[in-house]
Amino acid sequence: MTQHSVNALAIFAKAQIQNGMAESFLLRFGDLTIDLERYRVLLADRPLVLSYRDYALLVYLATRAGQRVNKRQLLEEGMGRHDSGGLRMVEERIRHLKGLLEREGRHFIEEVGSLGYRFEPDGKYVT
Repeated sequence: MTQHSVNALAIFAKAQIQNGMAESFLLRFGDLTIDLERYRVLLADRPLVLSYRDYALLVYLATRAGQRVNKRQLLEEGMGRHDSGGLRMVEERIRHLKGLLEREGRHFIEEVGSLGYRFEPDGKYVT
């Protein structure tokens, strides 16, 4: 993932803000905060250390909260890659990202069949 891809995601989210679709450069989902200006993610007021790929995937999913996003979209639009072998990488990055988020007992990313994922903005608690 290039810095350009991450910047493109931030520009997309900022455009939503400027068009009145959001109030600030912060995306908030319960106690999960994504700071689009500083490229930071906080969970329960603690910073999460994310790679550029993980950050890009999280922003991509969060800006489409509640929608099913297929693995090909995550690979091509979320990560800026176009190789077929990258689908496995998407699965690995999502698994890693879910592990970071679920460590705090929240469930933000749901697998939808074998096709894709959905960001759950409520951050349901894992039981």
